[in-house]
Amino acid sequence: MGSLSPTSAPFSAPTDRESARIQAFKLALDVQAADAGAPEAIERLLEDARRHEWPEVVRAALFAGAVAAAAIDYEGGLPALGRLLEQAEADGDSTMVAIALAMRSSRPGGADRSSAFDADADLARATVLLESGQGDVIDRMTAHNECAQAYCDRWLWELGDEQFALALSLTPPDLPAWLQLVLPAIVYNRAEMQVDWASAQFQLGDLAGVAERWQTWNDVIGASGAVEMPEQWLTELNAFETLLGAIAGLDNAEQASALLSELSPEDHVRAWPIGHLQLAIALSDRRACRLEAATEAAEAAISNIDPHGSPDAYDLALSLAAEIEAESGPTAGLRYARRQLERRSANRVAALGAMRSRLLAERLHREHDLLSRHAHLDDLTGLSNRRGFERYLADIANQRVDTVALFVADLDDFKAVNDRYGHATGDAVLIAVARVIEASVRKVDCAVRLGGDEFAVVLASADVEVARLRVESVMETIGQQPWEEIAAGLNVSLSVGLTAGPPADIQQLITLADAALYEAKAAGGRRVVFKRSS
Repeated sequence: MGSLSPTSAPFSAPTDRESARIQAFKLALDVQAADAGAPEAIERLLEDARRHEWPEVVRAALFAGAVAAAAIDYEGGLPALGRLLEQAEADGDSTMVAIALAMRSSRPGGADRSSAFDADADLARATVLLESGQGDVIDRMTAHNECAQAYCDRWLWELGDEQFALALSLTPPDLPAWLQLVLPAIVYNRAEMQVDWASAQFQLGDLAGVAERWQTWNDVIGASGAVEMPEQWLTELNAFETLLGAIAGLDNAEQASALLSELSPEDHVRAWPIGHLQLAIALSDRRACRLEAATEAAEAAISNIDPHGSPDAYDLALSLAAEIEAESGPTAGLRYARRQLERRSANRVAALGAMRSRLLAERLHREHDLLSRHAHLDDLTGLSNRRGFERYLADIANQRVDTVALFVADLDDFKAVNDRYGHATGDAVLIAVARVIEASVRKVDCAVRLGGDEFAVVLASADVEVARLRVESVMETIGQQPWEEIAAGLNVSLSVGLTAGPPADIQQLITLADAALYEAKAAGGRRVVFKRSS
């Protein structure tokens, strides 16, 4: 994310509450633009707000202070976020609570953050808090923008785009002056995200998804006529647009070359879009079968794109270079890269499903719908319970589903996990396993926690081979989870019993799946056993 240019005017304390609150957001932007005087000005504003007893200004100044602390030391900004969160919760300001949680969720691994699970919980809570629609517009737009960026950090672009869209939907029709403090960054961030997302989709061959990104880009930029962008942002957006157009199928080599001629590698502030423009040339040249030129441009892009600042564009440049290299026949390196890409994509989809499940669980918690929760959902994992399972079976019978696949899963040596690490760790394991299972099912399927460490999944209208692939994917994903983040030395695996047949025979299917599960456990676990129904 870029930032607006700071003003050089010295700080003077605003004389009214609203001006003081807006000043806090202005100072937050000045910090990001490396204004050396902004941190001191934030402290003075905070002192003035406390002296005047302006609680909303205190919270806004604490937000600016958290931004300033993070600019100095990204992980070290956690204490400042803690002060903002404490104050916002004490004041009952749910929007500022959401801002603090969303910002903190982008900093897992700090000294007082136990795991990535905590960070996801922060982000889910922040997202759901914003659904109430409470709070001032500038606060809400800022909060949605913070949530969006946290989702993008996780490659959960679908959820990030939803948050950006919500932020933009709050734009006041009268375009107040303060809007310039938040709207340009939101437009810029959402536009940049389309390039990142499209870079990944293109590598996966998802051309329909790339077309959607191109359409969203045009919608966002087309609707932002009232936004005043800093000159550097406009330069970067032009480079992004050129690259995204090339990804979407346009021959933008000439346009990219023209933009490159205006940039100088010696100007480090303005130089970083150079790699994106070279990648646009490479894509265009490769599509036009100008392979020698495409190779040269791709290698130049690899040299100039920051793999940390723009990892998706960098990966696309590497992928393109590998594909050009393999024009005469797929190389082992290219095959390996594609396999790793598919695995990463599968993990991303699983993470997306897990986050959606966490959001659903957080909404249920917020709504205090205890009756429905206890009647049909498992309290710990958010999956269906036995009552929900029975209701689902009744529903699919009414829908005339002809066949179902059923698998019953049990954690291997789960008692040892509770004995060695404690029940809190055991609960964290169950929640994590439930996320993986939930991410593996469609809306028409049903994932159930039967009790303890036993789970079941019913796949509607699925044959055995489809179900087997689904089971293997679940088992592989569980094996790849970062269990060490929950407890040192922790390892988790599943045993699974699988069967299939008509839903009218569900009791027999359950018996068969249980018997298959018993065989899997007896054989040492970490496997799936299939039993065919008669």
